[in-house]
Amino acid sequence: MKDWAEKYRPKTLGEVAGNSQAIGQLRRWAESWSHKIPAKRAVVLAGDPGIGKTSAALALANDFGWIVVEMNASDKRNAQAVRDIALRGAVGETFADDGRFLSAKEGDRKIIILDEADNLFGKEDFGGMGAIADVLRQAKQPIILIANDLYSLTRRSSAIKQRCTIIRFRRPDTSAVIKVLRDIARNEGVKVAEEAIRFVAERNDGDMRSSINDLQSLVEGREEVLADDVESLGYRDRKKDIYKALSDIFRTSSCKKSRESVFQLDESPDYFILWIEHNVPLDYKDPEDLSRAFNALSRADVYLGRVNKLRYYGLWSYATDMMSCGVSMARKGRYSGGRYNFPLWLSKMSRSRGIRNTIKSISKKVGDYCHTSSGVVSRDMFPNFKFLFNSDSDFRFHITERLDLTEREVGFLMGEKEDSAAVRHLIEAIRKMKSKDEEGKEIFQDYEKKDKVRRQKKSQKSLGEY
Repeated sequence: MKDWAEKYRPKTLGEVAGNSQAIGQLRRWAESWSHKIPAKRAVVLAGDPGIGKTSAALALANDFGWIVVEMNASDKRNAQAVRDIALRGAVGETFADDGRFLSAKEGDRKIIILDEADNLFGKEDFGGMGAIADVLRQAKQPIILIANDLYSLTRRSSAIKQRCTIIRFRRPDTSAVIKVLRDIARNEGVKVAEEAIRFVAERNDGDMRSSINDLQSLVEGREEVLADDVESLGYRDRKKDIYKALSDIFRTSSCKKSRESVFQLDESPDYFILWIEHNVPLDYKDPEDLSRAFNALSRADVYLGRVNKLRYYGLWSYATDMMSCGVSMARKGRYSGGRYNFPLWLSKMSRSRGIRNTIKSISKKVGDYCHTSSGVVSRDMFPNFKFLFNSDSDFRFHITERLDLTEREVGFLMGEKEDSAAVRHLIEAIRKMKSKDEEGKEIFQDYEKKDKVRRQKKSQKSLGEY
């Protein structure tokens, strides 16, 4: 049986479920290419997996009659591959499938689609981000970058925000998903109970692709699907919304209800306690209520600390009781509804995760080279290593080559974006040296000269700002 998610992929933008605002923005960007090359030659479609980003990109190409050049996560996407496929496609003219020449001057276009652009990591994709920056600078054809994690993409490249229009896709609401599933069932000639369709839509929480896949597995081999047949999909917790759980804890006087709310969450107590700790001062206005709530949280934290120390997870139940029932019963006053926020500590840790991982990977490489542990490097050697890397171009050039540092690691050590000119010059010089049999002395001298000019400009700029 053919994959339904592919079979029923929207053919036009009008068929894409939900995200009408994003679709309108995407259409206007495409229409701007009919007059001249626009200032923003690329768009980033950002949002959760399975909500229609790739489908929208392909539907756009179909609507405008553009030839598609596509690269996805299964392709090799290092610097050379991106330049061979994406850059060549974005700069040159093209031919149609029937061999007919398509002229950009006459309005004929091809569109470059790079799926999962935020997943350019590791040696397999070495240099890929820098090559994408080159594509954005030189493109004469429309480009679409598709990303699940926009922050992961933009923090690695200054060119993304400067040269791309950011279009955010949201999860379509349940009614939109139900309509699509209902139409698919009708087209397949299968009678599916409305309760079953609603169950499939709700359990996937706006993920259109997963919903269609679940529907296909549910009706396979059947001519009719009843409400009870959804059990064949297997039980899946329909996770209670974390904000609803907070509301149950802060607004109810029922210990049982607040405990049940936490137990229905698919989150560990040591994670959820951070949500309660951050939001309880926003909700509890009376100082005595707040004091009792934090006293209960402190007891929960003691239990969680013993779990980490003793590896006895039976104490999680005691921690859960204190952070749910304890906090709930601490409130004596009555407050109006408030708005809950994502924990600030989690937000900061999430944003710094990439930096911490980069330091870890550099420390591992330096440790292997120096025959010591990565912990010793990060704790004792890293500041001096970073200082040498920035102040000595000879050291920077050769240590980058010997440790096989990635663009991300070089950019971090230099305090530059990984697609910056300084990083690209260094990586390109090393690549040229490796491709030749000679020592590469002239190549290094050329790099050293360019680096000297860069540092002088940077120094003059810093003095100007001062």
